[in-house]
Amino acid sequence: MAKDSDIKRRMDRVEEIIDQLDADEVSPEDGRELYDEGQELLAEIREQLQEGDGEVIEIE
Repeated sequence: MAKDSDIKRRMDRVEEIIDQLDADEVSPEDGRELYDEGQELLAEIREQLQEGDGEVIEIE
């Protein structure tokens, strides 16, 4: 089962990526890399949550 800290760390990084993209201060190339990284992180988070087999966890 996924550890809360693993999910939290990935969620924090996704939030950082969103903030960077919202700031409109990245080049299109860097923006694409950030977008791809965010999509990968979200896929990992979904996979970890599915491993919980219906268990509810709290992320602080």
